[in-house]
Amino acid sequence: MHARLVLVHLTNRDEALERMINSLRPGGWLLIEDADVALQPLACIDSTDANHQLANKIRHGSRVLLKERGVDLEYGRKLPRLLRNAGLIDVCADAYLPISAPACALLETASINHIRDKLIAEGIATAEEIALNLSNIADGKVELGTSPLISAWGKRV
Repeated sequence: MHARLVLVHLTNRDEALERMINSLRPGGWLLIEDADVALQPLACIDSTDANHQLANKIRHGSRVLLKERGVDLEYGRKLPRLLRNAGLIDVCADAYLPISAPACALLETASINHIRDKLIAEGIATAEEIALNLSNIADGKVELGTSPLISAWGKRV
């Protein structure tokens, strides 16, 4: 069984994980992949100019909105422990942290567009700042990173 970038967003994530584990047959494997936003909260790790600072400001604001919505910003790092505590065996985990990959720009653009109105309504960024940031992303003026994707897996006894 596999879930990717799902549980971190659920308010009943513990219940959902338990149901997934209970659905496994003996010898069945569970692979959970979720972000750990708190491990790398910046949009631009190498912040050298105003464009990078703007991207980081908007990323920080989006993280505030995620937390208000019930997202566990540290969920990814908890996965190995959660799987072991649930009785799975052979639990392992790894992480993937893309920096300046094409997918980073696509994800950042989609995320900002999804919450644009909320960013403005909460006073996190103006419409002009958001437009400039999206333009900077489209023009390749910022080297974006994403939160680490933690992959954790284990087998039911």
